[in-house]
Amino acid sequence: MLPSTEADRPLCPLVTPAPLNPSTLATTHRPAYIPRSSDPSALAYSFTVPGDPRSAAVVRATVRSVLRTHGLTAIEEAALSVAGELVACATRFAPGQDIYHSLRWCDGALRIVNWDAHHAHSDTRQAARCTACRKRTLLLLAAVVHECRGTWGISKAGSTAEGTRVWARLPLPGA
Repeated sequence: MLPSTEADRPLCPLVTPAPLNPSTLATTHRPAYIPRSSDPSALAYSFTVPGDPRSAAVVRATVRSVLRTHGLTAIEEAALSVAGELVACATRFAPGQDIYHSLRWCDGALRIVNWDAHHAHSDTRQAARCTACRKRTLLLLAAVVHECRGTWGISKAGSTAEGTRVWARLPLPGA
């Protein structure tokens, strides 16, 4: 069976796509090449998405797949909310710029880090107003993290070219 559109064709001419089996498409959300493990200690993923509001859906789908792969479904809903809010906020502060997203398991908690290219302001008043605006934008994230007995924060301003890092830590018992 040949691919139906140009976008479905592999870039490598040596790869022949396997025919799609519709019955298996809806049964799994995790990539076939990642073995399922109930040990979350190996959870360490980083990826970049475009600074577009639609990227939040991509990030949520990836986070869901990662958590299910590592047996962390108990923390899934909270993590999906946090990840989606982080990306949605980043797209407002740095539209069109790449957004870096990271998931790590550390000391019984999921650590989610989001970096966007919105630079630090040199004027301290402008920097304070910008940080306050970002915090207001992340009120839902703050509520979810609080309910999970986790923590979150915005990186301190560094040089004007570094961008902004926002992180959240969701402990498994709280979620």
